[in-house]
Amino acid sequence: MKILLVYLPFCTPVSPPYSLTNLHAFLSHNSKQEIKVLDLNIKFHQLKFKDAQQYFQLDKWGDYEKEASKYHKLSAKVYSENNSLIVKGEEPEYFDELLQEIKNEKPDIVAFSLVYSSQAFYAYTLLKKLNVTTVIGGPCVNKKLISLSDHHFQNELEFLNFIEKKKHSELVFDFPLDFSIYNLNEYFTPQTVIPIKTSTTCYYQQCTFCAHYAKVPYKEYPLNNIETTIVKSGKKHFFLIDDMIPLKRLLELGKIFRKYDAKWGCQLRPTKEFSSEALKTLSSSGLHFVLWGVESGCQKTLDAIKKGTNVTDIKEVLKNSHNAGIKNVVYTLFGFPGESKEDFIETVNFLEKNSNYIDLISVSTFGLHKGTKIFDNPQQFGITKINEEARTVLDPKITYSVKGLSLEEVKKLKKKYSKVINKVNKFPKTINFFREHMFFY
Repeated sequence: MKILLVYLPFCTPVSPPYSLTNLHAFLSHNSKQEIKVLDLNIKFHQLKFKDAQQYFQLDKWGDYEKEASKYHKLSAKVYSENNSLIVKGEEPEYFDELLQEIKNEKPDIVAFSLVYSSQAFYAYTLLKKLNVTTVIGGPCVNKKLISLSDHHFQNELEFLNFIEKKKHSELVFDFPLDFSIYNLNEYFTPQTVIPIKTSTTCYYQQCTFCAHYAKVPYKEYPLNNIETTIVKSGKKHFFLIDDMIPLKRLLELGKIFRKYDAKWGCQLRPTKEFSSEALKTLSSSGLHFVLWGVESGCQKTLDAIKKGTNVTDIKEVLKNSHNAGIKNVVYTLFGFPGESKEDFIETVNFLEKNSNYIDLISVSTFGLHKGTKIFDNPQQFGITKINEEARTVLDPKITYSVKGLSLEEVKKLKKKYSKVINKVNKFPKTINFFREHMFFY
């Protein structure tokens, strides 16, 4: 039996998909069936954005800010227009070509892994057209897609039991990943950036706005498997996709990267354990940039988020990181329920005052999501009313009423202070959409 694992449009094709690679490895280590992957996301982007692909693969970029911004605006427009076609019941661009890619493989089972909600649109159309057994899974699956597929599985173990038609008593869960299952020369970077996940989920699991950890127990993957993945890839650039990693673990990973003269980036919470000495050690191991989960420069907001950080420590961590030669990207979240105009401005002032230590600000606006502590306890955060508006393809759109700044007021403040925020950036703000490009800019 042949199982085809498919990764769908639309998301930025700057690196091969981790989710599919991990699923491929698990099934390959525990099943005798033929397992193959197909990255239709990169196929779509090659067809639609060949010029952009060629530009982003250059060794040296001329006028990156102009070219990246042009591509981002165009791709966002293309995604939106194709999503609208699907909602109307019509076929999106290159649908026949992508459908044929699946048919050419002659699979017995086609499995879609949905990591981004934007991938739901192509899944919605393909599920209606395929005449083979279909399976769907991933964090962005919804009830509409489940109703169109033959099977929906919560995890890879359920999928394995299905294709083997039995429950396994002895399973391999720890294994290195093999990224050679893709053509790594196709992605939109000068050199391939390999995504690596070093644990099952976030170890902290306290941020009230976050549902990423999905109540999964925290477990660290064996270092020897991570090292084998690094060596087997034959590449020199790696991004750790974990939401955050403890310092002790990070130092162990740094020793591995240093052995292979690799550059790497990661996402961290700015706590005081990241001392000057620790960050210098990480920098010497090849740590090139960090995406810091700062969220706010207002202590009241940080406490409401339950971030477990304080403004004084955040400033010191950013300073230590900058002085160690690491590029600092600062995640900033505006509009958290209960935030006032004064709180908003306090964060803007924090960013200005610490501009010497910040290379790029990644601005986002709070959105309410199911599975978060704030959704389960809305009154505790001043949310007075939650509405759900039905949509054709995606889960219902969630809106709410709140004490503090409204969404419209947050948008106006963001627009008002956009020049102040953008002035802090040392990198083009568009690079926020292509974070792997931080290695090459």
